[in-house]
Amino acid sequence: MKINLFIPTLALVGITFFACTETKTIEISEEQETAATVAPIGDSAYSLSYAGLTAVIDFKNGGRLEALSLGDKNILSGKKVNPGNWGTSLWPAPQSAWGWPPSQELDNFAYTVVQDSTEIILKSKKDPKQSFIFTKAYKINTADTTLVVTYTILNDTTIAQKVAAWEISRVAPGGLTFYPSGDEAKRGLLAPLTKDSLGATWYQHKPETVPATGPPGSTKVFADGKEGWLAQFSNGMLLVKSFEDVAAGKYAPEEGEIELYANPDHSYIEIEQQGTYVELKAHEELKYTVTYKLVKLPETSSVNISYKELLDLARSSRK
Repeated sequence: MKINLFIPTLALVGITFFACTETKTIEISEEQETAATVAPIGDSAYSLSYAGLTAVIDFKNGGRLEALSLGDKNILSGKKVNPGNWGTSLWPAPQSAWGWPPSQELDNFAYTVVQDSTEIILKSKKDPKQSFIFTKAYKINTADTTLVVTYTILNDTTIAQKVAAWEISRVAPGGLTFYPSGDEAKRGLLAPLTKDSLGATWYQHKPETVPATGPPGSTKVFADGKEGWLAQFSNGMLLVKSFEDVAAGKYAPEEGEIELYANPDHSYIEIEQQGTYVELKAHEELKYTVTYKLVKLPETSSVNISYKELLDLARSSRK
């Protein structure tokens, strides 16, 4: 059908701004897009798409979120940058319980596809060291065009053990990472490089400032957050990850609710968050949900946007 409209004000489409003061004829399809589209990519991955948002999930490689794009812009760092550390991973916290490298069964091996309709559900093999089994469920909420990822950690053993969910997302270097500041002091070699302003902590990645010395994996920030979100601004894109807010001191030992890592070769950074550290009885499970919102800013706005404007946008975009 066709509708003639007179629009004498500022219009907002996605996050692209334009003014319109003339009569426009708008074509409205009788068949509106109402559900996300799932499509296989070769024999190893799926794409999950809706209204310009596309998630690529690689079930043959740890069930990871490989890419998250709005239009033609992907916010996540890929396999070509680092063949081991790419996309988004889920690890059990604390790291002291398993050392390094992460479990192959949980982070690298193929997951079983449980469902691949409008929601993609994947299940890992059993980790031989800690006996955890991961389930990862990916879906797009069409009401607000967000990607919702629900993780399940099953303690598939006969004893109780403590664990927290730990999600790691790799993004391109050179961006601005920020989150609402928590009550505890920040720790780590990157802590002096952060800035506190407007009740938030800001980290502008600059390769020349990343410490060149220290043990492997030490170029990090460990922090307490608030409000349950973490944001990344890079190349005109804003990524907001929303999750449960963990009370100060309730995360895993030697960890943080919010963690940032700058790879020493300056090829990527990691924006990470952890859930509450809990005890799982034998065969008990926990669930941890993360919501991803991607916002594309107009080129003219993204160059000169202020901290306050970014904060306001992130808060309005969080789930």
